[in-house]
Amino acid sequence: MYNDLVRKVAELMGEQAAAYQRLDAATNQLTAALVRGEPNGIEALTRAGESELLRMRSRLVEITSLLTKFTDMRASESEKTPLEREVREQFEAQAQKLLDCAREFRKIVARAANLALGGVSFSNACIQQCGVPPTTYNAPILKNHEGAGR
Repeated sequence: MYNDLVRKVAELMGEQAAAYQRLDAATNQLTAALVRGEPNGIEALTRAGESELLRMRSRLVEITSLLTKFTDMRASESEKTPLEREVREQFEAQAQKLLDCAREFRKIVARAANLALGGVSFSNACIQQCGVPPTTYNAPILKNHEGAGR
């Protein structure tokens, strides 16, 4: 029973890591769309990211629920039976993979957030100082988004 619970948690953590990788790709595309100033692309990628995050949140609730069930069952047991070695290793590997994906995603999010904040600042400066619509700006420095912020 314990092994099944932990195996299911490890499977969910693997799915969560894959979701982080999909978010990485969407955020990189979003960064490129921000640099190119593509409102439709920005909107579509933002919606896709929000949908992925919603699925990730529900998966996280399921992981938490299963881990709570595991600890409650374990606490009520007088004699603790150890997990199978294979299950423990699978859990540890998936947990490490999930942490690595989350750390990498955090870096990518910081880059995209800085770019978005820079765009907002530029737009506000244009409007306040010159009355110039920000859509006339053509980001010459960041045309090659591959090297931007890396």
